[in-house]
Amino acid sequence: MNYLEAETFLIGGLVARPENYEKVRGLSASDFSEPIFSKAFALIEEISSTDGIPSDYLTVRSMLKESLTGEEFEILQSAIENDIGAQSSLPYWAKCVRRGRIERQIKKAVGDNIDAGRLDSLLGELSSIDRPETLYRPLNQIPSARVQGLFFKTGFSDLDAILRFGPGHVMVIAGRTGLGKTSLGVQMIDYISVERPTGIISLEMGGEELRDRIENSFVTLSKNLFISDPSSCSSSDFKGICKAFKEEQGVEVVLLDYLQLMRERQDYRNRHLEISHIIRRIKETAKELRLGVIVVSQISRGIDARGRGSIPSLGDLKESGDIEYASDTVLFIHQPGETKETVKMLYVSKNRWGKIGKVEFYWNGEKTKFGELYAEDEG
Repeated sequence: MNYLEAETFLIGGLVARPENYEKVRGLSASDFSEPIFSKAFALIEEISSTDGIPSDYLTVRSMLKESLTGEEFEILQSAIENDIGAQSSLPYWAKCVRRGRIERQIKKAVGDNIDAGRLDSLLGELSSIDRPETLYRPLNQIPSARVQGLFFKTGFSDLDAILRFGPGHVMVIAGRTGLGKTSLGVQMIDYISVERPTGIISLEMGGEELRDRIENSFVTLSKNLFISDPSSCSSSDFKGICKAFKEEQGVEVVLLDYLQLMRERQDYRNRHLEISHIIRRIKETAKELRLGVIVVSQISRGIDARGRGSIPSLGDLKESGDIEYASDTVLFIHQPGETKETVKMLYVSKNRWGKIGKVEFYWNGEKTKFGELYAEDEG
């Protein structure tokens, strides 16, 4: 970012329309590196806070012409001509100006070997720039998620009676290989896409294979479903794809298939720490972008040591206990040994919003598709 350019755009916009000073309140003349712009901002600030002086272009221009030299005023006039009328961007340019001032002070602090406390204060101020302006809200002014209809239906009424899956939530679908984890996640995403834009980040299957599978299961292809099939994916890549989904297509729910195929660019030397970092970043992305995220995950082979037909538990989540901690909901697909291959159990083993339980599903292997039988509460 060229911070002098940001100062030029900001001052040009303010001089052209000084009534918009309220949009950048909190900025000060000392934030500017260019002395002419600092003088101009101080004058606009004074006019805006003084009763009896009109905050209009002609008044501000006249007062600036009186207080600046001819050369200074010509530079300022050039800045005014750069204003393109995008007044909605003034808060953005104000942040850029503030960021430039803090970064200059940090460089000076490091060069002058200033005390660590001052440097820490500057770094804290820098990190606060992109925080939401409102850090808290009165409880009674926060609208109800239920009233707003924010929760997403999965297409399985028995499961929806137990779950509350909405923006910012992470749902993990786990189980042994070949039990239909991906199929269940895709089926939920396809169902949600009828009313809301959804996305799939597929690390296991290519887009063409995924298209064929969806078409085989559901016949019709949703126009509200978008596919990303990167060859590799880090937590930063995941966030970038989700931001593109959200900003360009309005996507509200994303399926990640699957967690253990993700790799960070830096070497963690410990897979447990790497997966812990990844799942925490996924949760942060879900909250920041207000997305519902469904994550397909493997379970550890350690379950086999407990004997055939053992029911999975949270301790079986592969490679990291943080998968349990960062998620809002954990579902395990299980094939009981005594049941037919067309019947599978779905255990709700973690549910931040209420009771746990299990749902019995019918499984159509030819169509790779689930159907409901009945639900039994274990909570």
